[in-house]
Amino acid sequence: MAEIEFTIVAATGEFLMHVHGVAGPACDEVARLVKELAGEPGQEEATAEYHLRPRVNMRNTNRVQPRGR
Repeated sequence: MAEIEFTIVAATGEFLMHVHGVAGPACDEVARLVKELAGEPGQEEATAEYHLRPRVNMRNTNRVQPRGR
């Protein structure tokens, strides 16, 4: 489940955003939408979670068709 965490550092007024639960290019799309709403960040960095590859469960289903008699 994707979550977006926002933090405002009271001492500096710095606005931080961290996207959790979204790996790779899908995270870029979430970040883009948030930037449209909140504005461009002063600094941006990719976390280790960003570099994870999403898991895709492949199913190999072999269906056998009965031969006509």
